[in-house]
Amino acid sequence: MTTTESIIIDGYDLLAENDRLAFPDTVVCGNSLNRGTAEVSPEGTPHDQAAELKSEHARQIFPNTIDPGCPVVDLSYPTAGMFVGSPAGTYLDLYQGVAQKLVDEHHPRLTGTVTKLVETGLILRREINTDDFLAMSQAVDGLHTSQELAALINGLTQKSLPGMGTVRTFFSNSGAEAGEAAIKLAQLHTYRRFLKVHGEQVFARLMEDLSIPRVTFFDEDLGGPGDPLYADYPFFLVSCERAFHGRTMGVLNLTYSKKPQHLTSSKLRWAKHIPFNGAVSDLTDLIDARPITEILDSPGGVQGVIDSGKMPADLVALFAVECYQGEGGYHLANREWLAGIREVCTEHHILFGSDEVQSFCRTGFVYAAEHFGVQPDILWASKGAIVGMTVARAEFADDCHIGWHSNTFGGGKTFDVNMAYATIDTVVNHGDPLFEGRGYLENSRLKGEYVRMRLADLSARHPELFPDFSGLGGMWGLSVRHREEIIDIGWHMGAKLLGCGPKGDISRLRIVLLTDVLTREIDHMISVLDRTFSEVEAKHMDIEEPDPPGGLDHSEAG
Repeated sequence: MTTTESIIIDGYDLLAENDRLAFPDTVVCGNSLNRGTAEVSPEGTPHDQAAELKSEHARQIFPNTIDPGCPVVDLSYPTAGMFVGSPAGTYLDLYQGVAQKLVDEHHPRLTGTVTKLVETGLILRREINTDDFLAMSQAVDGLHTSQELAALINGLTQKSLPGMGTVRTFFSNSGAEAGEAAIKLAQLHTYRRFLKVHGEQVFARLMEDLSIPRVTFFDEDLGGPGDPLYADYPFFLVSCERAFHGRTMGVLNLTYSKKPQHLTSSKLRWAKHIPFNGAVSDLTDLIDARPITEILDSPGGVQGVIDSGKMPADLVALFAVECYQGEGGYHLANREWLAGIREVCTEHHILFGSDEVQSFCRTGFVYAAEHFGVQPDILWASKGAIVGMTVARAEFADDCHIGWHSNTFGGGKTFDVNMAYATIDTVVNHGDPLFEGRGYLENSRLKGEYVRMRLADLSARHPELFPDFSGLGGMWGLSVRHREEIIDIGWHMGAKLLGCGPKGDISRLRIVLLTDVLTREIDHMISVLDRTFSEVEAKHMDIEEPDPPGGLDHSEAG
């Protein structure tokens, strides 16, 4: 049912929600903003008068991905849900710190956690979870240790992805670090499995075949595993074209998104990439399924197989994929392709890894993999999760020797652990009266369907400029022409926009919504996009202006 009085999706009246809005003002440095009443009100753009600030930034900080056209976020002005204040007016933040934020920063469950950390003095504690066991023998209601956070994550994972069985978690500080841990764990598991199946003598023969020498420097060390150490290990990693898994040197072997990310960076020779949503045969054609002993006995041996561009199945450690590809363009995996890849991995004992760094709790489910019916062996997440976390089958712990991996503060920063716990628990388990008791994952699914309706209407209004879109829950990719102009004009219209994927005649914009997104915030988004698209069309296309934008008029929605 779609009228000006009600829009009902799965029994939920989205417009009636507006009558229940009652938010306190958020105030920073005397500047206030209210999520329930804020209006997009641009007066220029926040970066119009920021030349000196940008120059100082460049004098003090090495270049990264920032460029002169990037927005200025003035921390002396508040945020309120999807809205952000600035000296130049109120804007709509449509990329949420590139998917860092899952709920309103001022959600009472988050501010309550901060209050308890301040009151107890624990907000200042920085411990090391990899060399100390952290405990709270005198419990503080609402505050948690790293193992309690892991128990929350493990329980959610086992419920969401039961095919993974019992799982364990490794904490780190970022998505890239979580991916690094996944690579090391996968390669370690593949090594241990190789020894169980073929034995140490076959492994030594393999290394001789590949001319990989022994390292004897550590032979007299009394600690550590008793395995002989080699200068390299020939365990293959496979990921997808246009994939982005991070920029640190390990995960950079999986990343295959843009040229600047790779220039001058060394790589493992054991990494390969196949087309995202290509053919399952793209992977099977790379695999030599013969047992390693048969390959070693054949002319050319293992080196001959590698020289031919193939990988011995016994040496393939990990297939890594973003079920919802992020930096590469906000593209969803094809369900049949992904299922076929999963079958190949199972057949050849290749670990299937799901990168959930951007998609964690963002698509209406805890993990994007749930949408596609695939069960990973290992996954990793961060951004909205606050901490980096690598979650894998618990039996892989049997492959791990002490010191296989570590980090300084992973799971030890009391503030991060408790903000992660509060955020994840709130998103997954909190029923909000504003949404008639519904949780935020369900809200993401409902509001995702509303976004789909509104974007379809918007695309019909601007078919040449905005021909297509795709997404789930609070993650949407918009295919547009003149992307850079849309981003620039969008600022003047009141929207923080960010592109993703390669530039072309048609390029992608990313839209990221909070899990507790309001109907009115989606309406403002549609309205500002409508105005932006009309402005760009006026510059490039000889078309008649449509009727006034319908961003806040629901008569045509859906």
